[in-house]
Amino acid sequence: MPEATVKSTLRGHRGNVFCLALSGDTKTLVSGSKDGKIRVWDVAAGKLSATLEGSKSSIISLAISGDGKIAVSGNQTNSVQFWDVAAGKEGKQHSPGTGHHGTINGLAMAPDDSFVLSAADDRKIIKWDPLKAKQRTVMNKHEAPALAVAVSPDGKRAVSTGSDGSARIWDLESGEQLHVMKPGCESVMTAAWSPDGKLIATGGNEENIRLWNPEDGEPIKDFPTGVQTVNGLAFSPDSQWLAMGGTDNALYLWNVETPALPPALSDPSKGDQRVLFKGHTNHINAVAWSKDGKTIITGSKDETCRVWSVA
Repeated sequence: MPEATVKSTLRGHRGNVFCLALSGDTKTLVSGSKDGKIRVWDVAAGKLSATLEGSKSSIISLAISGDGKIAVSGNQTNSVQFWDVAAGKEGKQHSPGTGHHGTINGLAMAPDDSFVLSAADDRKIIKWDPLKAKQRTVMNKHEAPALAVAVSPDGKRAVSTGSDGSARIWDLESGEQLHVMKPGCESVMTAAWSPDGKLIATGGNEENIRLWNPEDGEPIKDFPTGVQTVNGLAFSPDSQWLAMGGTDNALYLWNVETPALPPALSDPSKGDQRVLFKGHTNHINAVAWSKDGKTIITGSKDETCRVWSVA
């Protein structure tokens, strides 16, 4: 059973940390906040490397390339911005008004960094060329704001979530909607695609994590978390564990095969497969798990990010 300990606490934002993204080599973390700034962190040292300024509103969503050189941010004023992280300056910026109209709630980078997806209040999922900062495909089936998006490990499909109570699977080549999943909550806040490609996990404002079959969009299992709203999910590299953060301030690790019952119903004598770690003093909004499995990062309303060592 994994154990997580806080390796470092990253302080610097002056406002709610809404989002974060971790590079594939685990060296670089970017975090975004209500303060409108993107902070670039050296994960190993636990220190601030750079602050990227230029957004006119809160940073709500982030993605980063595998090598940590390109970051993409979404804000509350229509803008998808592309940043040159290595140079510490703003890269090409998509002009507001010609793509999304409304807050950019979710971003996801392709496994090979060839495209980035955005999800926004205007209900659209847009596929971008991150080097040219240009749109490639627009997917528009959500019936209310789109809140999050995740790409399949092979880069051919994506799952998006929305405040229409749905999660939707897309063919990224054609832009066609393949399946619609209804988790049973008012807003589906987050989704994660397992590294082995066999599972999609969703969470929202109804206390449950739900697992789905990406091939047909059918439910596999669901389990109660005891947490009012699930804001962030991330799979371990071996797809056996799921990290979760939400409105009770704690980091949870759930065994995917045998998830635990909530504390009131669980029986430790039978092997509790839920692990809980405390540290944040306010809601956790975002979670990332490193590709080597040794690090989890959480971002919180308490204005900090925490780097957790996993053993």
